Amino acid sequence: MGKQTEFDKDLGDYLSGRKKKKIDVFGAIKGLMPKPTPPPVELPPEIEPYGVEEQKKPEPEKKSEPEAKVETLDEEITGNKPSIWKSLLGRFKFKPYKKELDQKNKMIEEEEEGRIKEMVQKELMMKDLRDIAKITLYLIKQLPPERLKEFKQSTDWTDFKEILKKYSLIK
Repeated sequence: MGKQTEFDKDLGDYLSGRKKKKIDVFGAIKGLMPKPTPPPVELPPEIEPYGVEEQKKPEPEKKSEPEAKVETLDEEITGNKPSIWKSLLGRFKFKPYKKELDQKNKMIEEEEEGRIKEMVQKELMMKDLRDIAKITLYLIKQLPPERLKEFKQSTDWTDFKEILKKYSLIK
């Protein structure tokens, strides 16, 4: 009977050890991670592999109508893309507010054209101001010394210098 109790004790220890088996969290995570694939071995060109067919380059399929990505002017300027709902509606070709969107895009384009024209006008005006200043300075230098002295003492000379400084034509 002594042997029976020793056997029961050993069996109890064995079973309790089996029940208290710890979970290997790191092993489980490693099992879920994809295994890294080794890089393909490149053979020198003089070696021909056995049983490998030559790989043909797939010919690009010709589409009858290439689909060009259409971006609105607002997207190009701000870089913001439309919301997911608008993009989904666009994919289904369901555009309930197409007229309003077209009008909005047209207004944005007109505003942008107006800003560009205004910037060009300002640049041309600054170029004209530079030309006028050069001509005026040339004429001032042509004045006789007495008239030049009178002009430099007048308020016109100070006004002239202030205007040139205002438009950054002189320092």
